[in-house]
Amino acid sequence: MSSNADATPATLAAVRELEGALDERPDARDSAEATLDAARSAAELLLSEARAEGTEAGHRSRAALLTEAEADATVIRATGETEAAEILRQYSVEREELIAEFTAVVLEQEA
Repeated sequence: MSSNADATPATLAAVRELEGALDERPDARDSAEATLDAARSAAELLLSEARAEGTEAGHRSRAALLTEAEADATVIRATGETEAAEILRQYSVEREELIAEFTAVVLEQEA
């Protein structure tokens, strides 16, 4: 698009110049109108190309964001699974300690 971007100011200047010529010299009207139509067509082509490039850039940006979000979600899930496993491990340790304490109390009362 860089060559098109460079051409845009020149194209707009040509369109303005031709529009000015149309106002000043009615005898050159047909030739100027044809040139003006060509310049307008070139400008429309530039706009169309810019829109297409913008759409493609939007698709690339969306894909990158989705990829990043999926990676973040994977990390979050892995962290959650690790934390859940640690909670289960702590629960198991505390349960065993409670059973041992309860057993000690029961055995002491029976003795």
